[in-house]
Amino acid sequence: MSDPCSPKGAESVPHADDFLQSQYGVRRRGWRGRRIGVLTDPLFDLRLTRNRSYRSLAHKAASMPPRRVHVAAVDVPARRADLDAVVAALADTRHQVTVSFAPLGDRGKFENINLALREVDLAQIDWLIVTDDDVAFPQHFLDRFLFACEAASLRIAQPAHCFRSHTAWEVTQRIWNSLVHITRFVECGPITAFHRSVFPHVLPFPETRWAWGVDVLWGEIARREGFQIGVVDATPIRHLRPVGKLYSQHSAVEEARQLLARHRIKRGSRAILETTAVLSHL
Repeated sequence: MSDPCSPKGAESVPHADDFLQSQYGVRRRGWRGRRIGVLTDPLFDLRLTRNRSYRSLAHKAASMPPRRVHVAAVDVPARRADLDAVVAALADTRHQVTVSFAPLGDRGKFENINLALREVDLAQIDWLIVTDDDVAFPQHFLDRFLFACEAASLRIAQPAHCFRSHTAWEVTQRIWNSLVHITRFVECGPITAFHRSVFPHVLPFPETRWAWGVDVLWGEIARREGFQIGVVDATPIRHLRPVGKLYSQHSAVEEARQLLARHRIKRGSRAILETTAVLSHL
């Protein structure tokens, strides 16, 4: 994706700077400030089973025309079995799934993903899914997830995190009795879905080393272009490894600051991390 703006200094985006420095890597308490316990997710699951719209989700998803879905990922040799398990879970679907990997190499995540997509005919894809190799999914994840995305008119989406999942963001955690919540922010991992209509706006992905700030950029693109993004609470996942523990967070923050400065993103964290609607019915 070409930069439409001049790469002036980071001092032009103080709100984005504050957001990066104070928010990345912060794991907040979950459900309405209460301490998360082993029963928190089961209680949320139980409430969903009493939601008539949730109970009809499988039937509605089964009536959805099959979509062409492409899954792109980075192949880390030591974790290939983990990646195979993720792909198998995503392939448990009535949709048509194709896959491409890029070897890890000395590249950043989205440089690798761009490499994985190099030979893919994106004109033949309805949804692109970028995934990490450390995700645990509910059964029949993709059928219900894609139906919810399309029913809510999401163009960039992620599944909500369970409360026992590694995430830095309260906004990406599941919401009580919600099927989807509409946001201004969708994470760049562990799994993100892109509708074909946004390919011209987000591809190729910015080839940063650490990927921090890329998700903030997507939210800004969505705001400027007027398309909807959000989090699917009906299909919560678990991210199995901590965020940002294997590299220098200082370097990642500095790289993200420069990326946001190039795109003149000045909104503060309150606007970026806002939930604008909660959908209990689809």
